[in-house]
Amino acid sequence: MYPSLEQLQQITGNAVKSVRLEPTEFSKFKSIYIDRRNGIENQKLLEYFISYQFLQFNASDVYIDIAAQDCPFALFIGDTFHCKVFRQDLYYMKKGIHGTDIGGDASHLPLNRETVSKISLHNSFEHFEGESDINFITEAQRILKVGGKMIIVPTFFEPQYRLEQDAGWLDSDGEKHLWGKGARFSRYYDVEHFQKRIVQNATLFNVQFYYIENISEMGPDCYGQLFAIFEKNKPYVPKGIIESIFGR
Repeated sequence: MYPSLEQLQQITGNAVKSVRLEPTEFSKFKSIYIDRRNGIENQKLLEYFISYQFLQFNASDVYIDIAAQDCPFALFIGDTFHCKVFRQDLYYMKKGIHGTDIGGDASHLPLNRETVSKISLHNSFEHFEGESDINFITEAQRILKVGGKMIIVPTFFEPQYRLEQDAGWLDSDGEKHLWGKGARFSRYYDVEHFQKRIVQNATLFNVQFYYIENISEMGPDCYGQLFAIFEKNKPYVPKGIIESIFGR
């Protein structure tokens, strides 16, 4: 397995938590969460199920699903837990806040600091181009409340860091199809680059990796064994305030 659980512990300071998911609970979730979009299979539903289980939603939450396209998951969470929700996307939504939808760059959200309690990214973080992965980590620390949580599910690693400009998949005939708008770029982290780009910039977060021991029991098409939860444990201090304190 790459990376090893020991390597992930070294970069976060936390032992990876091995978990077993309950197939019966996953089946129950699939019976109550209705997603009629094309191509929504077990792996995608599993990502939503993991957020549903591990973010521990409640009525006081303000939750935002990042890079959601037209996904109804955030709306489902709002209806189920009676909390305030948003879904954000750069390409699929008009810029600005429109009801529960937020259009624009996830690294520059039109939200006040420390007003959000839960954030999710479902198979989307790897598509953040250029420096936007780093910039988003900074923005998430700004908008999350202390004690708030962000989940990235799954988290992808490869032995060698690489960028792909024409990301997609091969069909049964070997023909390549590109992912949709905004997803043709993919970033595959190795441990070193994840540490330098993400962990070292997540100074207000405690980063905890989880390893799903029984992924095959969730369905034959399920593959995302790793996910990460970033819990904010320090308050955000705007740059201008820091400079004024130190006389800069």
